[in-house]
Amino acid sequence: MVAADVDSGIPAVGLLPWGSHFCQFYDSQRDLADALVPYFLAGIRGNAQCVWVTADPLRAHQARDLFRAAVPNIDALERSGQLEIIDYQDWYLKTGGLKTETLHQMWIERQAIALQKGYSGLRASGNTSFLEVCDWKSFADYEARLTGAFRGHRIVGLCAYSLGRCNSDSVIDVVRSHQFALTRRANQWELIESSSLKIAKEELRQLNEELEERVRQRTAELEEALRMREDFISVASHELKTPLTSLQLYIESLLRAGAKGTCSAGQLAERLTKAKAECGRLEKLVNYLLDFSRALSGQLALTPEEVDLSDVARMTAERFSENLDKAGCKLSLRADAPITGLWDRLRVEQVLVNILSNAIKYAPGAPIEVTVTEKDGHAVMSVRDHGPGIPPQDQGRIFDRFVQLSPPEHHRGGFGLGLWIVRKIVDAFRGSLDLQSEPGAGTTFRVTLPRVPVQSE
Repeated sequence: MVAADVDSGIPAVGLLPWGSHFCQFYDSQRDLADALVPYFLAGIRGNAQCVWVTADPLRAHQARDLFRAAVPNIDALERSGQLEIIDYQDWYLKTGGLKTETLHQMWIERQAIALQKGYSGLRASGNTSFLEVCDWKSFADYEARLTGAFRGHRIVGLCAYSLGRCNSDSVIDVVRSHQFALTRRANQWELIESSSLKIAKEELRQLNEELEERVRQRTAELEEALRMREDFISVASHELKTPLTSLQLYIESLLRAGAKGTCSAGQLAERLTKAKAECGRLEKLVNYLLDFSRALSGQLALTPEEVDLSDVARMTAERFSENLDKAGCKLSLRADAPITGLWDRLRVEQVLVNILSNAIKYAPGAPIEVTVTEKDGHAVMSVRDHGPGIPPQDQGRIFDRFVQLSPPEHHRGGFGLGLWIVRKIVDAFRGSLDLQSEPGAGTTFRVTLPRVPVQSE
């Protein structure tokens, strides 16, 4: 796999991906030196094999002297083969007079040799001042082939063009055959890029920003998930431990009383009733955990059957009569007409039980209204309490996992999963769940379920 970026050594260019092929327009020897010396210095630092093919106005001996001023051990670099500075006449003699049609393959082969020798890649530059007008078209085609040939290889190429030898047509040809061009204007380096490259770079920048934002969001979500997991484990441990401890104490007291023979029938019945209540509490907590696991994995089982939603509401209200009395809540029920459909009865009961439990928990002493109606072919079940209501900032998260709106010092028990499970059940029925609440004006939960026609026998 090709590495992402290497240092060009030229501040105006910055980092480059391997496979880059760009050009420089120059006016003077200084322009060449100011770009090529730092370009090759960065290559040496990056352990690349460097090939510098020179021509007027900066010949090999001059380039070597400039490089020696920056790197005193240039002779050792040349002896090792990491750096080669050579005039274009010697270069073309060395390469055997290869035609431009096949010259690009030579660079690919030199890159392979550089990698075999342990270098990170190949960095090259050639000055084109020797070109004659008659050679221009074939050389421009060769440069265009180089851009394609370098892609996917560990090569960086910089071609130098004299502005004094270029007309407007040749400048356009040069820019088109390279990824971008570098030139000096008012003593400042500037990049000349094609519109397609600018668009591609802007799209890449936007994609990178979007990716970084997604990574940040995903990281935040993972951190929040870890925090919620820790909170859940802490709450679950506390909630499960409380009934287990109570149950253990009741059993121990029964064993002690039985051993001493001091427990009356009434006391025995009372302690057994309390022990049974703790067993029921444990069962409820375990069922919450099971439903949580099933809903989280998308395996919430439904067993559709013919169900009268009004009958479910009446029976649930009867079961809650004792809880309502203890909480000081008066329940009014409007569910007279039968409203039937194909639903899972246990899950429908679970929805109503969880919403009623939530009303009793957060609106003790306040009236509660349960209504079952039909609208537009759908069954509608609503539960309204006249409690303190839900603050606007909390209404968006009331159906999230592990959310309990009461402060920790007023913790009322449970996992904070009831309404989350309600939402999952309603979603499984392809229904909708709405919340209306204002501080001081109570809260209404409205469940709308599609009425699947009951098939006659």
